[in-house]
This record gives sequence, structure tokens and C-alpha cells, in this order.
Amino acid sequence: MDKMISISKAAKILGVTTRTLKRWDETGVLKVYRTIGNHRRYKKSDVEALFGLNDEKESSEEKAFIYVRVSTKKQTESGNLERQKKRLIAYCKEKNYTISSIYEETASGLNDSRKELIKMFRQLNEVDTIVIEYTDRLARFGYKYLEEFAKSYGVRVEAVEQKEKLETNEEMVKDLVSIVTCFSARLYGERGGKKIRKALKELETERQAEKNESYNKSNAN
Repeated sequence: MDKMISISKAAKILGVTTRTLKRWDETGVLKVYRTIGNHRRYKKSDVEALFGLNDEKESSEEKAFIYVRVSTKKQTESGNLERQKKRLIAYCKEKNYTISSIYEETASGLNDSRKELIKMFRQLNEVDTIVIEYTDRLARFGYKYLEEFAKSYGVRVEAVEQKEKLETNEEMVKDLVSIVTCFSARLYGERGGKKIRKALKELETERQAEKNESYNKSNAN
């Protein structure tokens, strides 16, 4: 499948201005495609073929954003976020990607107001790839929508790991609490949401206590 690139990238490859490319649209010199948002996109192969360029010129100029996320401050303090970042930096070096920016934040995967995520998606015309560790680092739900949006800018999303390691239930519990609290608040008001959130936290505390007790017994034996 041909990679689609923005008008600014096409202009840079060809050594012309974006105004020239727009003029070529009218004369049919270079075929243009339109995104849902009516942005111009070009097939990279068409651009290269126009002046006899080859793909080797751009192969070493693959630019990438790195996005890392954890849900809790506890995970950040334990070094989870930093380890995640180091793994992705190493991955980009191995793939010979130029890292343009690294976006990192501590927030739930259900949070749709993540500042760093929004900031990154506003800069999509600057890169070719978004590198993440797992798909749910980008979003717990709705990942496909974000992936398709990135594609409209000619940007692909690369998840380094296809299956997430089940090291802890902490993040899943936090997200479950967020979902239940949200819907409970809608159904029963804010007070009802707080009660259910409190009950869920108490259950998680009891579960953790039982887990620790079982662990201590096994060590004692």
C-alpha cells in the first residue's frame, strides 16, 4: 500500500513551494487526494516518480514521535514510565528512526483530555510514525479511531509489543472504577457514584490483603 504524505512533505521532497503544488493540482501535473477534513495528500511513489527520485533518499529520514503513558503516580515513581521510554528509544534507534519528540504523561487510558496526547496529535504533519509500547498506551478504548485519524495524515502507529504483560491489575482496576463511577453518577447522581467508587476501592483493598496473606503463608512454609 502506497504511503500518503502531506503537501508540505511533498513540497520538501520535490524542492518546490506548496503554492506550486496547489497550482499543479489544477493542471494535473501531480494527482492529489483529499482526506475527510479536505487536507491534501499525495502518494509518495507519485511524488518520487515525478522527478525520478527513489525511496532511498528518504529511508534514513523516518521521523517518529514516542508516546509513553502510565495510569498512576505510583507507577511513575516506581520507574515504569522511564523504563517504557528507554525501551522505545532503543527500538527507534534499532529501526533507524529520528525521534522528533517524546510525549509522556501519567493519566488513565480512559481520559479523553490528556494534554500530551492532544499536543502530539496536533503535530502529526511533522512525522511519519508514532511509536508506542502497547495499543492501550494510546487509548484503552477507541484506539482504532486514533489510528485512522493518524492515517489521514499519512502517519502510522507502531505498537512495539502486541500483547501486554499481565504484571499488575492496578491499572485495570483504576479504569474499571472510572467506568463504573461515570455511569453510576449518570444514573444516581454524584453521591451514588462516590459510594460505588468507595465500595470498589474497599473490595480491591480486601483482595490485596488476601493476596499478601497468601504470599506470606507460602513463604513461611
